[in-house]
Amino acid sequence: MQSLWFSTAAHATIISNGDFSSGLDEWNDLSSTGSVTESGGQVILSSGDSFDPFAAVLVQGDDGSFLFNSPIMVGLNVSMLSVDVSVVSTLIDPTEQGLSTFTDTLFLAIYDAADVNFDAAFEIPVLGNVAETFLFDMSDWLGREIAISFELADEDDGFNNSFSVDNVFFTYNNTSVPVPEPKSFIMLLFGLALLTRCRKFA
Repeated sequence: MQSLWFSTAAHATIISNGDFSSGLDEWNDLSSTGSVTESGGQVILSSGDSFDPFAAVLVQGDDGSFLFNSPIMVGLNVSMLSVDVSVVSTLIDPTEQGLSTFTDTLFLAIYDAADVNFDAAFEIPVLGNVAETFLFDMSDWLGREIAISFELADEDDGFNNSFSVDNVFFTYNNTSVPVPEPKSFIMLLFGLALLTRCRKFA
């Protein structure tokens, strides 16, 4: 687990517009043959004609250049990355032959701004059309600058699939530090003053 702060890029931020209430603001659509659209405060990633490992891609923290000009800073008290996902539709794709044993799959990818050895991808095992919340452990990226990317792999399965993504945010550990009560704080100051005076006399 890393706890170092990196300054490889300026203007690091937390996740912005994770509920998509402002459309696709703060997000970059890097889709290829698929598409990313916003509807009703959520985004829809859809596969397109034929098959493509990066059919629909939605990124925050990078613009596809891997320069990380506006990365996401993972605070030291971050616990999980939470996201709500559901299946929107499954349609026949006549441009595919249906030869693949894999189906269209949505991934969460995390790209590290300083070290590619910290890059990772997680399959999101969406089961139905009711939104499910998925939690991803962020302990490996504490104190690091990252980009997060939702990537829809369009397989040659004979279908086009669409997935909704919503409520993308960090959850946090309870790291509250107890603050001394006024009386305790005054006693502490008095004790320090007394200690200083004793040292002078000594």
